[in-house]
Amino acid sequence: MHIGGRIGAEVNRALTDLLGSAVTRLVARRGDVHEIVHDARKDLKAFRSYLRLVRGIVDAEAFRRLNAAARDAARSLSEARDAQALHDAISQLEMADRRGLLDIAALRRAADTAVGGSAGRKAVRDLCRQVAGDLRPIRDEVAGWNLTDDRDAYLDGLATTYRAARKALRKGFGSGLAGELHEARKRVIHWRYQLELFSGLWPRAIKAEVRELQDLREDLGQHNDLVLLQQRIAEEVDGFAGLPQREACLDAILVLRAERTRTAARRAGLVFCDAPRARRRRLQAWWAAQLR
Repeated sequence: MHIGGRIGAEVNRALTDLLGSAVTRLVARRGDVHEIVHDARKDLKAFRSYLRLVRGIVDAEAFRRLNAAARDAARSLSEARDAQALHDAISQLEMADRRGLLDIAALRRAADTAVGGSAGRKAVRDLCRQVAGDLRPIRDEVAGWNLTDDRDAYLDGLATTYRAARKALRKGFGSGLAGELHEARKRVIHWRYQLELFSGLWPRAIKAEVRELQDLREDLGQHNDLVLLQQRIAEEVDGFAGLPQREACLDAILVLRAERTRTAARRAGLVFCDAPRARRRRLQAWWAAQLR
């Protein structure tokens, strides 16, 4: 984004382009359907992040309605994503199980059975087309917005998002609860996308920070995948009923969850070390420098 240009128009274009990208992906007839879902959900997460940036600018009712619609669209695709998440978690176990003590093949069979009904290719493609239809009117509405060019409005939005992410991370790491760490990850994602949008303030510095934020996002995402697998094994439903080495698998997951949490906490301490007001002042100074 060109910092010296019409900021409102550029933010609006970014919002519209993300929805357009999600729709294009979801109606595609070629490509791996689970990759399509993954990429479309990323577009929707970025859209919701940008939407939060302009929360103080747009009509409050419009924000709530569009945020809920985008959230519901992403959530409807999440069951298809769960199939890949389970296998990703199993891959984490496999890499950590250097002595080959766990029956990884049994875990993969259980995961395939558990998600087989919801993750069939035809069913997922039908769902994708349905979600694309829901997103089109949202895209058209957002395209008609006329957002302000007031720099302070966007600095306020950035500072609010940074503060929320920092607070959620402290709460999540303090409790260690899966739900609170998942919420913290969502807040990190919002900040990661918003900061990247304004990388023109100082490209080298911000791009490096965005890479660290992406790594933090992935640390917490791997933790979330492990939690999902842990829940399926503990509940003993579908393909996970009668799973051999059940207790050994659960113990291994707990160890990995602790490792992922430690790594994430260390990284978060680096990228969220500034107080929110200090972070806003830093961004404001960078913006002023770019306009000289």
